[in-house]
Amino acid sequence: MDKTRFIIRFNRKNKLDKNGFGAVQIECYLNGKRKFFDTKIRATPEQWNEKHKQLNQYHPNATKLNKRISEIIRDLENYELDRLNSGKPFNLGMLENVFKNESVGSFNEFMRIEIEKSNLTNRTKLAHKTTLSRLNDFRKNIYFSDINFEFLHDFENYCRKITIKQKNKPARKLAHNTIWKYFKNLKTYVNLAINKEFISVDQYPFRKFRFVQKETNKNFLFPAEIESIENLKLTGHLEYIQDLFLFSIYTGLRYSDVMSLQKKDIVNINGNEWMIKEMEKTEEKIRIPLFALFNGKPIEIIKKYWSFKRNECFEYLTNQYLNRELKKVFQKAGILKPLTFHSARHTTATYLLYKGANMTTVQKVLGHRKITTTQIYGHIMDMTIENDLKAINF
Repeated sequence: MDKTRFIIRFNRKNKLDKNGFGAVQIECYLNGKRKFFDTKIRATPEQWNEKHKQLNQYHPNATKLNKRISEIIRDLENYELDRLNSGKPFNLGMLENVFKNESVGSFNEFMRIEIEKSNLTNRTKLAHKTTLSRLNDFRKNIYFSDINFEFLHDFENYCRKITIKQKNKPARKLAHNTIWKYFKNLKTYVNLAINKEFISVDQYPFRKFRFVQKETNKNFLFPAEIESIENLKLTGHLEYIQDLFLFSIYTGLRYSDVMSLQKKDIVNINGNEWMIKEMEKTEEKIRIPLFALFNGKPIEIIKKYWSFKRNECFEYLTNQYLNRELKKVFQKAGILKPLTFHSARHTTATYLLYKGANMTTVQKVLGHRKITTTQIYGHIMDMTIENDLKAINF
């Protein structure tokens, strides 16, 4: 197997800085590919001996810095030899770890480091950590050379067989789309490893391996069912839960966004109430004209619970408690279908489409990044199709 050649280069681009100094770099050459690393050492042309590839006597720290250059090359050589002698894959991109002081010996470690230094939202970062945790349970030390079709196939079988235990709940199998999310996240870091040359592009395992997301039924309320909840005469905590659920229907906000909604998010523009808020899940900013939605009903609910004792518009309740108590509300309204608080958001989408709102408007209200995410609602409500057909002049 070929070994990397390490060559010291001074002022490689033949361009001195404004003070007349050039950079000392290490050129790494392997199988027709080159990678350059900056030693952070600078010198003038008069202080450099090109024949011996070192600083000369005109540099005040020549002895110390020449030793440092030799140490860098030694560290690079040792890193390459350690990987080759242990039977691990090696490419020039991996040499970056010498300068990062990060010994990435496995794909697990690579993924952990990349998650930690990413700019992902906290929610997305948590999802990626969950994927990594599942990988660690499957195999603690996954080498880059292990990532192939067989590995992905074995990981899929593992995910399908295991059972998950949750507090106060019976053990259950992983849902198909949960496993799909694992592979979606895993693919992100396989691609990143290829880009950083930890994995050869010829080794790309997702070229043959496919794991497709299943379309799920999104439960929602029909207009008559929304009205039945609105007409309920409730008191106490059930009235509050009823209002929170209706507010979510009127605005399309997720549970996390309803609970985090602050007074400063409600602004007056040209005499009308708008909501301008950064969504908790995606960190996307949405602008919703509250006055124009459901005849201003969301504004009425905000005013109903407005309190000078807190910055948030609503008093906090856990999602679990909300979903448990919502069952009582649905029962009183005569609604027996399985619904959760998130069903309100699905209801917003289907209702707006039913009323004739275009897909782009619904996308903006829900805060979807991609129109394809919104389009999944386009075929749900039969009445929407009925209305579209009635509008055609046959």
